[in-house]
Amino acid sequence: MENKWLHKVKQLTQKFQIKNERRLVIYLMCVGIASLFWLLNALEKDYSVELSFPVRYTNIPKSKTLVNTPPKNFVLQVRSGGFTILRYKLSVAFSPLVFNVGEIAGEQINGTQKNNYAISSRYYRKKMSDQISNELNLISIQPDTVYLEFDRILTQKKKVVADVSLAFKKQHYLYDEILVTPDSIEVLGPESILDTLPHVKTNSQHYKDLEHPIQRNVSLQKIKNLEFNPNRVTIQIPVEEFTEKQLVLPIQIDSLPRKTHVHLFPAEVKVTFLVSLSRFSDIQASDFRASVSYQDIRDNQDYLPVQLDQSKVPVQLKGLTYAPMKIEYLIEN
Repeated sequence: MENKWLHKVKQLTQKFQIKNERRLVIYLMCVGIASLFWLLNALEKDYSVELSFPVRYTNIPKSKTLVNTPPKNFVLQVRSGGFTILRYKLSVAFSPLVFNVGEIAGEQINGTQKNNYAISSRYYRKKMSDQISNELNLISIQPDTVYLEFDRILTQKKKVVADVSLAFKKQHYLYDEILVTPDSIEVLGPESILDTLPHVKTNSQHYKDLEHPIQRNVSLQKIKNLEFNPNRVTIQIPVEEFTEKQLVLPIQIDSLPRKTHVHLFPAEVKVTFLVSLSRFSDIQASDFRASVSYQDIRDNQDYLPVQLDQSKVPVQLKGLTYAPMKIEYLIEN
């Protein structure tokens, strides 16, 4: 008997749940339909919203370059129907607005020496409005003023410097200066950059175990906003083997009074240096000058320091030494 009653109770409970589920579905359908009608009714009204559009700046005067960063986006306050606003809000990205500098601000910029300009929105509001959909009524635009900072474009001649690091084989060295051809180039760019640019460098070059001359065609290190003409140069690196050479020089006395006789011990100095093989026979004793000062003799110095006149020493010599560096003397009465 109890089992029959339990079975009846279960049947009634199931019927009750089914009725409730049906009521819930009907209720949700009604709410959904009502919400849809409410949304459709709301979207038929007009709304005022802000939309952000990217901006692209074009037609910059050829004699000038833009050096500041103007706004990358314009915020447009627009009014339109809900459906139109929703469509724009759901857009992933807007096409950029074109800010035609020459057209919008040409009268202010062309033919003037000024570099800084403030362009009021009254000059570009209509231009921006014409680029958006006619379904959108433009109310206002931000920023209210666009600031443009220009610099004059000039051409200047700049020296080219070879940026090289060199490592030589034993007894091998540069026997002359590194030659760059052409040694100067024309550089086109903003005046403010050119006026502070001392020179232009080649791209870095690294050479090891050098024993022969090298000639390379290399590009130049790029500098933002600058153009080079030409943009490549030739560098010549003169490398040669060096060998040791010795010369004996007479020692001269600077400021020696007339009729004064001084004997030097020794009276000569030996100069030792490395010189390139091609110039070995060219370097002679007459290319050097060794001397002592008579003032040191008047000061009763025990030894006279020997000076080698560096202004007369031939260039491109390596490891120059001389001996002795001090000598004795005897004054003849």
